[in-house]
Amino acid sequence: MADSTKQDDESQSSDEGVEALARELAERLRAMPNRQELTDYAVSILKESNEDAGQAEQAVISRAAASKRDPFNPIAFGIPLFVIGAVLCATGILVGPGLGVMAIALLMVLWGVIVSLFSRLWNRTPRTGR
Repeated sequence: MADSTKQDDESQSSDEGVEALARELAERLRAMPNRQELTDYAVSILKESNEDAGQAEQAVISRAAASKRDPFNPIAFGIPLFVIGAVLCATGILVGPGLGVMAIALLMVLWGVIVSLFSRLWNRTPRTGR
C-alpha cells in the first residue's frame, strides 16, 4: 500500500515537473521572433528522444528474451542442409555425398526436435533450490 502511494507521489511530481518545463518553454518561445520554426524544432527533438528511449527499452527487453532462449536451434540449420543434399542427389553424379548430407540434416532436425521438447519440459517443471 505504501509503495503504491509513493509511486503515485513520484509520478505526480514528475508530471508537475514536465508541466513546468513545458510552460517555461512555451513562454520563451512566445518571446522569440521565429517561434514557429523553434516550436517545430522542439517538438521534433521531443519525438526523437521519445523514440530513442522506446528503442533502448525494446533493445533491453529483446536482449533479456534472447538470453533466456537457446541461441542455436539445429532445425534451422538442418533444413537447408537437407535441401543441399537433395540437390546433390538430383545431379546424379554426387548421390553418395548428397545422401550423406541429407542424413546429417535429418540427424540435426531430430536433435532440434528433441532439444525443443526437452527445453519446453524443463521450463514447465518448477525448479526448487534456487
